[in-house]
Amino acid sequence: MNETTVQLALGKQKIVEDLRVLLTDSEEMLRLASTVPGEGIEALRERLRMHVDTLQSALGDAQSEARQRYRVAADNTDRYVRDNPWQAVGIAAGMGLLLGVLAAR
Repeated sequence: MNETTVQLALGKQKIVEDLRVLLTDSEEMLRLASTVPGEGIEALRERLRMHVDTLQSALGDAQSEARQRYRVAADNTDRYVRDNPWQAVGIAAGMGLLLGVLAAR
């Protein structure tokens, strides 16, 4: 994976984590709002419930898409290594050497 791909993956992971936090906070607000009486609060509760449901759906979609992309990347990597074993060994050795030089500094 190149640096851009790694940054995109980390960005998506951050979005999924942010969605989880937002979902948890929204569920807590919905739980707290259920104890407050009033007509305006009922509309707020309904809107909040709709947002929680939407967030749950979006989080599920993001997680399944991330799983699918991970499988595709793992399959492509496996296929590349099987088709080009010596190149894969050379790349791994070069990365190990580079990391060793950087770690020694």
